[in-house]
Amino acid sequence: MIIISIVKEVIDNWDPIGLLTHAPSDEYYSEIKEIEQLLKSTNDYIELATGIYDVFIKSFTADVFNKDKFECRLIARKLISSFYDATKGHD
Repeated sequence: MIIISIVKEVIDNWDPIGLLTHAPSDEYYSEIKEIEQLLKSTNDYIELATGIYDVFIKSFTADVFNKDKFECRLIARKLISSFYDATKGHD
C-alpha cells in the first residue's frame, strides 16, 4: 500500500497531461497501478523511466503526452528516492 501512495503522490504532483485541475483525483489510476508494478520490479531509474514513458504513451498517445524521456528519468529518480525514504528501516 505504501508504494501506491508514493506513486500517486509523485505522478499527481507531476500531472504529466495537465488534467488534475479539471479531472477527478483518480485520473491517472491505471497508469499509477502500472508504474507501481514497475517500481516493485526495478530500482534502476533508467529502466523505470522507460517504463513510465511507455505507460503514458500507451494511455494518451504522443500527441497528448508530450513529455520527453529525460523528464521521465527525473520522475523515476524521484519515485525511487521517495520509495527508499519511505521504506528505510522497514525490513
